[in-house]
Amino acid sequence: MNTPDNPTPADHLRYEIAQLEKMRQQIFSDMEALRQQEQNLRRYEARLRGSQPPMAATAAPFTGSTHEIDVEREKLSRQRALLEAERRSLTDERLAVREEKTALAQYAEALKQREAWLAVQERELKVKAFAPPPAEKKPASVAPFGIRLGFNEVPFAGIFGSNRRSA
Repeated sequence: MNTPDNPTPADHLRYEIAQLEKMRQQIFSDMEALRQQEQNLRRYEARLRGSQPPMAATAAPFTGSTHEIDVEREKLSRQRALLEAERRSLTDERLAVREEKTALAQYAEALKQREAWLAVQERELKVKAFAPPPAEKKPASVAPFGIRLGFNEVPFAGIFGSNRRSA
């Protein structure tokens, strides 16, 4: 049976040939790209060689005695040590600047949060300032000691007798 799940050997062979052909084309395109890159590098190298002075034209740096060579070597060693110290100092300064940037960013974020909080507080105060005062309820009249009186009642009327003046 010739189903997609069960290919015949001829189908499998055609598939493999197609895959090999794709790989061959990819290899040829890669080889062409490498050839172009190599040509570009050769042109660049030729330009560099043309721009540099010939090596024979430069003078030898040390033509003196071994003592002079040793002196120059010491100078070079001191300069390398100074250069290394400067490099370490630069690295330390970069780290310090990076830490300072981080601290400033954190401070800026804290300021933004505080400004937002202040804006909310100011809005709340404005709302309170422009809001109408709450309606005050007049409490029922309260006699001393928390005794509530009606509208026509007199405090301590039952104890001391009537406060009402007769007419």
